[in-house]
Amino acid sequence: MNKLTMLTLIVPRENGDSWQAFLAEAGLPSMFSFPCLGTAGKTLRERLGLASNEKTLLMAAAPHGRIKPILGRAVSDMGLNLPGSGIAMAIPLESAGGQSSLNMLLGGQPFDPNEVNEMDFNVFPYSLVVCICENGWSDTVMDAARSAGAGGGTVIHAKGTAGELARKFMGVSLAAEKQMVLILLNQKTRRDVMRAVMEKAGVNTPAHTVLFSLPVEDIAGLKSIMDEEAAGAPAT
Repeated sequence: MNKLTMLTLIVPRENGDSWQAFLAEAGLPSMFSFPCLGTAGKTLRERLGLASNEKTLLMAAAPHGRIKPILGRAVSDMGLNLPGSGIAMAIPLESAGGQSSLNMLLGGQPFDPNEVNEMDFNVFPYSLVVCICENGWSDTVMDAARSAGAGGGTVIHAKGTAGELARKFMGVSLAAEKQMVLILLNQKTRRDVMRAVMEKAGVNTPAHTVLFSLPVEDIAGLKSIMDEEAAGAPAT
């Protein structure tokens, strides 16, 4: 099992700053923040005492062993178990796009790189490759991905938040406006696509792309991907 985890929280928008401060104080200096909307209707929101369905999605990477204590504090210190307070998920991180991406994601947290082990590809046949780049560079990221066999992707506007260490890392500001590119791939294509993005749009390029992949157990509604997979062609 992979030893690196992506802690993912969805919290009310008005509490986003408090949660960012909590994660930073818990020793997770590098994180990304995404404005989003919940799907609860007005009646349900009123029943739960919620004024709005505006949410903030926060993502921060950490060694697997650090996650449980942080989740415990999220409940005891931040009241995460109370209605309408949000939700937290610990998602195993399949791989990082090179040492530069790993360093930026961890933001100086101590970590043994030998503990980053690939998932069993037979268990998770697909991957969601997440590329977080400077605003305006998503086309460069997708051009690099397509050159290695990817088809299309989804672009989300985002904002990074980071401590002083992460802000200084290689001169990259994680607090600036960002774009996140999501690309669904099969395992036969993932390595080549990630390598191409690292080389053509990675941390050491003007795009400053941090990338990682998350395991995907199954997919639905993407007939072209499944047809290509069944035929033995690279899925995108």
